[in-house]
Amino acid sequence: MEENYNNEEGLQIDFFEILSVLMRYSWLIILCGVCGLVAAAVFTITCIAPTYTSSLSFYVRNSEMQNNISSISANEINSSIQLAKTYTVILQNDSILEKIGTDLIEKFGEERVAQYYTIVDVGDGSDTKTVNAKQLSKQISIQPVDETEILEVTAVTEDPEFSAAICESLESIAPDELKRIVGIDYIEPIGRAKIPTSPSGPNVKKNGVLGFAFGVLCCGAVIVLLNLLDTKIYSGDFIREKYDIPVFGEIPYYEMKEINV
Repeated sequence: MEENYNNEEGLQIDFFEILSVLMRYSWLIILCGVCGLVAAAVFTITCIAPTYTSSLSFYVRNSEMQNNISSISANEINSSIQLAKTYTVILQNDSILEKIGTDLIEKFGEERVAQYYTIVDVGDGSDTKTVNAKQLSKQISIQPVDETEILEVTAVTEDPEFSAAICESLESIAPDELKRIVGIDYIEPIGRAKIPTSPSGPNVKKNGVLGFAFGVLCCGAVIVLLNLLDTKIYSGDFIREKYDIPVFGEIPYYEMKEINV
């Protein structure tokens, strides 16, 4: 029974010992973190294409709202907020995305658009081309701003002109499509979409920090695992401290060297 008790004691994790080991190899952990940071930064800069963001906002109003702001009631504002949420779903429909794709092809040409998207037929029996709606949907974000009547449209692509063109296309398409589907088109653009002059992504600093954290965690995990799997006995003190077993004697080890006479 005593032997089983001692074995169980030996399987317990000594957190202070693990912390001591991590502190002992802190230089190695930091080195791995720095290597992870450099690797992540280099990979981000050299392997990930830069992206450009353009945005446009719409103001949504209820059909019953008057031009005089003093006469607008809370119910009318709440109705506009709900309309904004409805418009968000409608404007992300595949049929609207396909029209945006068609506009891109007409504006930039099929050859240039094909560098970023898969060109497909509209499917209405004509020769009209568009882009894959799923590809386009991943690049467009449409959402209400903080539970208000404002809709914010954001386009993120690898071409700055494409980002602005998507917002401009949606600006021209939205009123007619909302009128066709909902029966009303009380939506007004706020400002104009601009062609971005600098990339918005990828975030080199963020990826570098993540690479540093990944390097630190991986190195620390390997050091802890190797320490837990290490079953060697290094000294009598190790046995006394680890297993609380008295040591009656130690047999010294000497390396014998061959003497040539």
